[in-house]
Amino acid sequence: MAKDQLREFHLFALESALPFGIGIIKNAKTGGIQKIMDVFKSKDPFSEFQVDGETSAKSVRDKIDQLIPGLGYPVVSVDVTVEENYPDHESNDQDSLVATLNRIDTEIDQLRRLISDDSLNRDSK
Repeated sequence: MAKDQLREFHLFALESALPFGIGIIKNAKTGGIQKIMDVFKSKDPFSEFQVDGETSAKSVRDKIDQLIPGLGYPVVSVDVTVEENYPDHESNDQDSLVATLNRIDTEIDQLRRLISDDSLNRDSK
C-alpha cells in the first residue's frame, strides 16, 4: 500500500509538479512577477504553467533517467486484457498442432528403432 502511494507520488512529481514548477520559473525569467500573476489570473493557470514547462521538464526527466534508469520516467502499472477475435483460426491452429505433434512422435519412433538396431549391430561385432 505504501509502495503504491510512493509510486503515485513519484509519478505526480515528475509528470505534474515538475513541469508546473519549471513553467513558473520560465515565466518568471521572461516576464517577472507580473507575468506569473497574469497566468494565475487566467482560467486554468495550472495547465498553462505545465504546458510552458513541459519541454524543459522532459529534458530534466531524460537527464535523471540517464543517471538512474526508471527514476526519470517511472514505471506505470497497466491492465492488459486479451480478446479473441478469430475463433475459426483457433481450430485450424489446433489441428495443425496435432498434426505436427503426430509427425514428431512418428519420427521419434523411427529414431528409437534406428538407435536400437545400431546398438544390436555393435553388440554382434
